[in-house]
Amino acid sequence: MPRPGKKPHPLALDPVLITGTALSVLLGVIFYVREDTAQGLALVAGLIGGVITLQVQTLLREKRRVDHETKVGQMVATIEKIPWLPDLMLPMLRAAKHVEREYAGTPAVDACRVAFEDCLRTLADLERGHFRTPYGDNAVFQRLIGQTKHTMCATSVPSVDLDWWNEPVGRQYWQAQLDALARGVTIRRVFIYKEWTAGLDSLAREQLAAGVKVRRVRAERLPPTLRVISGLWDGTCGHELSYTAAGEAVYDTFTVSPPDLERLMTQFEMIERSAVEIGEPKLPDSVS
Repeated sequence: MPRPGKKPHPLALDPVLITGTALSVLLGVIFYVREDTAQGLALVAGLIGGVITLQVQTLLREKRRVDHETKVGQMVATIEKIPWLPDLMLPMLRAAKHVEREYAGTPAVDACRVAFEDCLRTLADLERGHFRTPYGDNAVFQRLIGQTKHTMCATSVPSVDLDWWNEPVGRQYWQAQLDALARGVTIRRVFIYKEWTAGLDSLAREQLAAGVKVRRVRAERLPPTLRVISGLWDGTCGHELSYTAAGEAVYDTFTVSPPDLERLMTQFEMIERSAVEIGEPKLPDSVS
């Protein structure tokens, strides 16, 4: 294998040094052969201006290089501060580079950019303490209930989720609450209903018998903004279910933002104050 050639000294490649040396030699020759001082000085002024321009260009180029290296260094330092991020970033960047190189000019490049933009939007929401999961994904709920140490507050809108309670995922969710109750966690739930059916009554009494502090309120007694499915776990994470006017669930929104948590707690307490216990007589249907 041939040995790599010796690299030239960095000073030998400095364009300002080379240009300055050449101009100095040129000026020496000019003043040696010319006796006209005025023309010589004019030439010197012009050449000095050229040297200054070259020097400024070099300084600007060096500043851009330093700024770039600083920016890259800050990015690398930020990535390395998050233990799990380097293992994700490297394959992501490798995949993006491959798409850009191998599929340039095709829709794949646009799709790659959209994927990163979607990721940025998700991270922007997380920066505000918000994140979403598809409706029916029970993993976050299971983890939150498993981590709860003191109190869980939740509302239920049976017109939306009564059937869900009886599905396998709903029963799994209920079992996690039974485990929490066994650990001494307090669970407060308000059912916001339109009609108190036999199926709803059976569900509410099952939870009441298990130790949940169950209350109920007719939907017409609440303003529309309070007829929502929501939850709070130890006041550290909150949840709201987004659903259509027809009662079709869309996605679950979670928040860890303190102002949102305060709003959700205030909202739950307003609903709870308007509700009655299962054995108490119903309040009038109209909003007072």
